[in-house]
Parts: sequence; structure tokens; C-alpha cells
Amino acid sequence: MKATLYGFSLAPSKILAKPMLSDRQSENISAPRKRIRELGIRLGTMEPGLHNAITDVEGVRVGHATIIKGEGQGATRTGLTVILPHAGDIYQENLFASYFNLNGWGEMTGIAPLVTTGKLQTPIFLTGTYNVGIVYDAATEYFLKNHPNLAGSDEIVHPVVAECFDDFLSDTQSRQISEEDVFRALEKAQSGPVEEGVVGGGTGMTSFGFKGGIGTSSRKVGTKYTVGVLVMANTGSREEFRIDGVPVGKEIRGFEYKSGKTKSIILVAATDAPLLPFQLKKIAKRVALGLAQTGAISHTGSGDLIMAFSTANKIPKSRSHPYLKIKCVSDFWITPIYQAAVEATHEAVVNAITTARTIIGRDGNTAYGLPLGQVKDIMRKYLRIRAGNHE
Repeated sequence: MKATLYGFSLAPSKILAKPMLSDRQSENISAPRKRIRELGIRLGTMEPGLHNAITDVEGVRVGHATIIKGEGQGATRTGLTVILPHAGDIYQENLFASYFNLNGWGEMTGIAPLVTTGKLQTPIFLTGTYNVGIVYDAATEYFLKNHPNLAGSDEIVHPVVAECFDDFLSDTQSRQISEEDVFRALEKAQSGPVEEGVVGGGTGMTSFGFKGGIGTSSRKVGTKYTVGVLVMANTGSREEFRIDGVPVGKEIRGFEYKSGKTKSIILVAATDAPLLPFQLKKIAKRVALGLAQTGAISHTGSGDLIMAFSTANKIPKSRSHPYLKIKCVSDFWITPIYQAAVEATHEAVVNAITTARTIIGRDGNTAYGLPLGQVKDIMRKYLRIRAGNHE
């Protein structure tokens, strides 16, 4: 029977085989995973939202389908994460959105119509490379079931499906995701805290020489607006990794492995600030600046794709009203929103790594969880954890 999990992850004992590990490595496997703020490390100067997650933007929901199956040859470590952009029907009420291709060695479907219209009309799906077609097909089927006129008079739909290559840990050619997984992730999507690390689309991902996955963070812009970012992190090499400017990747000892593949990352920013598509394009570019703060340089073969959307203006599908009342923030007042996007991205990427535990995948390949004890020692050395900062 296929081991498919929705919205939660298996305990490590259900995932891990028993490789030959040093005492330090074994201790790291059993250590609880934490978000970067839980280690006493604060990134940036702006305050996070209630859950420090993309779901702090009202109406945004996140769902996961996690697939963990088998050991050794043919083992599957993959899944799906879906972002529902607002609490209503995104097909009937579109949102302004934009897209930035930092490095295009990857796929994000539905981008041509999004760029042409400036509107997002579907949820955003994140998965492994060879699952894209399955997820796209299932998403289309989901819309056909809920909007029967799509086959006739209604405007056609172009699902947004983005990918990273998870073949180091997962037998990608077996393509284990099903239509049922996609439907369940959509049905289970919820607001509030977002599970991170080895979950959903991030299950088989690695980052900066360690286990990667799903990460999220948010920032409040004054008392009025919020910016939230969610990432599927499969990016970077170990020597590049930095936290708050500290060369953590170079300082860590042990836990060596070689994945042999170029990395990618998908980043999605949401805000309730009323922004137009040309402004959201600029937000997406600031997301790239936040990624750069982690040390990532966007390798030649890396698929580093970014989307940004605003929930403030809902554009009805109906053509009976030729005029719309659109709100927008003046460009002269947008800089704090830029800062929020940069800070939330930096922290979202770091959270994806600090919350991800050690996992063993296909052919016994092992991606180690970032050793958090070493991280705290390194950050103290560089005076990033000071007296009064506690776990």
C-alpha cells in the first residue's frame, strides 16, 4: 500500500534506514528541529506576523501531500505543496500577480497567461520535476469538476505548477504522485501555522549541502500590511550558505555528502498590500535579494523562479461590469514592502533548512539535517546570539 501522508510527516524511525553514522551524526538525527528564531537568532529588523508564515496574509492557505515509500533502490521521497491565494474561489476572483525568472533552468507552468494578463487564476502547486504533468492534469480535472463550463463558454484555465529536481533522495522516474494526492492537498489546505522541512513538495529536496524542503516567514509593514513568503528550497552548495551574513556553511564540520546535481528553488511571495502587476514584479525581484542573503548565487543549471501576488484587489471573472475600482500603493511608499519581502525570504529559506531533519532516500543516499548545535555555536562566535537571546 502506498504510504501517502497529508499535512504531517512520518516519525524519523519510519523514514530512516540504519546507515553507519558517527556519534555526532546520530545525535543530530535525534535532535529536535527548530525554526531559526527558536535558536535565538533574529534575522532583519521588521517584526514577523502571528505565525511567521505566508498564511499571515489573510485568506492564504497551505496544504501538503507527503509521499514516503520504500527503502534503497526505488525509494520514493516526494510530495506536493499547494498555496491557495485567498479564501474564496481564485478562478472566479483573480488576483494581481507577477513573475520573475532569476534563472530559468526549471519549470513553472501557466506563466505566459499570467504575464500577459497580470492575473493569477489558480492555486500554486509545488512538486518534484517529473511530477509536473501529473499535478497539472489533476489540477485541471479539479477545476473541471468545480467549474463545468470550463469545457464550454468559460475562460480556459492554466494551472500554475512549479518544480525542483528531487532525484538525490527520490526515485523520480516512478512518478508516485496521484490525482488523489493533489485533491487531498487542496482539501486539507489551511491557514495558521505551516509545517516546514520534510513535508509536501519539500520532502525530497536538499539545500546548501544539507536537507532542505519547505520554509516560510512573514513581516509586518507597519500596522496595515503583511508580506509572507513560502519557498521550496533545493538550492545552493555548502560553502555558499550564510545566515545573517555569517559563513555557516564554511564553519560547520562533518556531515559531508555529494548530491552531484545542480540545485533549484521556487519562491512565492504574498501580500495584502494593494499592488499592481508592475509593482509585484518589483517585489519578486526583492525576493531574489532575500535569497542572495543566504549566499545562493543561482547556478547555471538552477531553476530559480519567483512569483508574487497581492490579495488586496479581487478581479471578478464576470464581464458584466466594465469598470473596476482598483486600489494601489504609491511607488513613493513601497520601499518598506520591499524590505519586508527581502527579510521574509531570507528567513523562509533558512527555516526550510533548520526545520528539515536527516532523511535517507533512494539507494541509501543521505541528506543530513543542519546541525543546529553547531549553528548556535557559530552564530555566538560571530556575535549574532547575544546575552538575553534564549531558545
